[in-house]
Amino acid sequence: MAEEVITQPNYERLCSNILNSDKHIRFAGFVNDKSQILHSAQQKDLDSLLTDNEIGMSIHYTLERWRKAQNFTFRLGKERLTFTEYDNVTLVTIPFKGKLLLVSTEPRIHYDPIIEKVNSILTNWEK
Repeated sequence: MAEEVITQPNYERLCSNILNSDKHIRFAGFVNDKSQILHSAQQKDLDSLLTDNEIGMSIHYTLERWRKAQNFTFRLGKERLTFTEYDNVTLVTIPFKGKLLLVSTEPRIHYDPIIEKVNSILTNWEK
């Protein structure tokens, strides 16, 4: 009987590819269901808007919101992505292989091209 080989995504490469796909992307990171960052990347010329503690809290709240949204999956289908737009940044959350991809962008930009680029990178990984 053949064994199924399960490979983990190369989160470092995925974060780098996502970050480099568009100049408006500030940050890309993958987190697990325990609020642990598996890997992240940030634009070198930008300062973080949050402290390390605040980043942890933000991840916790994102996971909490995502878990609550799962209660409607039976009616609405699987959540594909969410946006949270603030004055200084927009946060995008995308479920991927049991983890969450967190992307932050500059505020008030056209998001469709960014989402298309990110989805293309994620889709190409799955092939």
